[in-house]
Amino acid sequence: MTKWLIIAEVMVLTEGEAPYQRIETEVLRTVGGNRTREQALVELRKEAKKYRPAALKNTACVVGRESDGSFLILPKKSGKGHVRCTVRLIEEA
Repeated sequence: MTKWLIIAEVMVLTEGEAPYQRIETEVLRTVGGNRTREQALVELRKEAKKYRPAALKNTACVVGRESDGSFLILPKKSGKGHVRCTVRLIEEA
């Protein structure tokens, strides 16, 4: 039985005297029950539309789909620093 993982990868770039970048990854949910990849992609889209990383909680965002099927969550307006979140589907090994 195939099990899919919907994960979020959040990249935060902090500007300042010593700018740095960090990437945080978390599993948002699993999709099992013998679902096909296409069915799991439907669940991925739903999750991407409702998920907001902590760094973007109170920020207006835009969600866009990449050519590989993953989704980007980006702030509509730039602020201090930079946050980029990718929500993607992976097959559990």
